Amino acid sequence: MKYFEQLSSAYLAHFSRRLADLIIEQGSELLAEMGLETPSTSISTVIYLDKNGPTTVAALADALGVSHQMATQRINALEKLKLVARKSSQLDKRAKNVVLTQKGQTEVKKLAPFAKLMSHVFDELEKELGCQLTRIIRQAELSLIKTPLKNRLRKTQENNYAIITK
Repeated sequence: MKYFEQLSSAYLAHFSRRLADLIIEQGSELLAEMGLETPSTSISTVIYLDKNGPTTVAALADALGVSHQMATQRINALEKLKLVARKSSQLDKRAKNVVLTQKGQTEVKKLAPFAKLMSHVFDELEKELGCQLTRIIRQAELSLIKTPLKNRLRKTQENNYAIITK
């Protein structure tokens, strides 16, 4: 048995990262086989831009629920692939909007059906697991936002101390 297989729930972040990395790796292989250039971690970005049009990095980060830094990294990668470009906003010349290029528009036409297929793939995985994994992951995220680990640890320490002193 490998060491990581013996780890407890205290290592949830480790297991979550392994799962995310595996999904990204396998998704990247599928995209490459289809001749698509969009990184698997940026599919939601490209599809969002297609559905919503030009937007700022800040608005994109907010819409996707990621940090400004993460959104910037995704946009930079997509820009290098010439799938998106930054254009001056017509409303505010200081602001830059991110827009799909012609190449990005062509790519998204193949990505949208791919994303729908992947929804079915993950629905089947959830059936196999006997749980709605996507919903559970989102609920866990919201629970940790509401009650961070620090508060949970403090409460656990208080409860365990109360048990020990009784």
